[in-house]
Amino acid sequence: MSKSKRLMELMIAVNKRRRFTVRELAEEFNVSARTIMRDLQVLGELGLPLYAEYGPYGGYRVLNERMLPPIMFSEQEAVAMFFAYQSLQHYGALPFNEESVSALNKFYYYLPDDTKLKIDKMKQRVVFWTPKRPAAVPHLKLLLDAALQQRPLRVVYESKNGSKERTIQPIGVYSYNGFWYCPSYCFLKEMHLSFRVDRVLQAEWTEETHPKVDLSDFTITDWFKPPEETDRGTDLDQKLRVNVRLTAEGVRRCRWEAWFQEELKEEPSGEGQLTLYIQPDEIEFFSRYFVNLGADAVVLEPQEMVDFIRHSVARLYEAYGCGVQSNGDKA
Repeated sequence: MSKSKRLMELMIAVNKRRRFTVRELAEEFNVSARTIMRDLQVLGELGLPLYAEYGPYGGYRVLNERMLPPIMFSEQEAVAMFFAYQSLQHYGALPFNEESVSALNKFYYYLPDDTKLKIDKMKQRVVFWTPKRPAAVPHLKLLLDAALQQRPLRVVYESKNGSKERTIQPIGVYSYNGFWYCPSYCFLKEMHLSFRVDRVLQAEWTEETHPKVDLSDFTITDWFKPPEETDRGTDLDQKLRVNVRLTAEGVRRCRWEAWFQEELKEEPSGEGQLTLYIQPDEIEFFSRYFVNLGADAVVLEPQEMVDFIRHSVARLYEAYGCGVQSNGDKA
């Protein structure tokens, strides 16, 4: 086996094992212990984070940050990967912000000059734009870690009723229109709710003895599914059904929204029907959206949303002066 091939396979082997001895590797690769020592030194110089443990049970172990072996890309694959990474750069914050910038720079640096030139030209013609929000999200990574570890967090959350401490167990995080959201189980209200991450003012781990909920079979994509598709038997099955009648213009405008791709049903006339399921705490958000569509979207149910929209329209009518004529004189 050539040295380059052995180094690549050695990198794969130590990444899988995480903990090993020189003798084990020497036997596996059928080389001397001295050769393995030299190879490990080379991998260490390449950036593989190895840590030596001494004593009768000593050996080597790989630290938490692993180095992946080289991967061959075609030119088109390299360009696609670059723009996949670049699409993240328009987010004001990411749970892995520094790592994504570092990966993008490494990827670009090692590309051939002609491929770099092609990417530079495409950067002037292609952009994945996402609106940047000035709101800080300092606890985004901690919320994601809590979702991965299925551990509760004690947070201070700012809602329209003021700041309040509560304990949540995150399901995951997602981004929409430049904002980050974190669907979670709320121990205060004993139900699943969606939290906007920039409104999380403080966050810390709870004590180990704090109760947990089993979210192992509930992914972040399940959050967006209708209740009948989830088969869970929790408060998530109590989502509100929203039914909206749309004009042709309403259909056209709703097509712009990523939420409504499967929920929107267009009729031959161009008009349509929108049926979706939302959490009770999302009534205000969606009500304000449909108010912006005016008469092109008429909400038929739930009644709570109909009442909210009627109240909003009444306030708007009052703000512009009920009964005011075009010349500014009251009738």
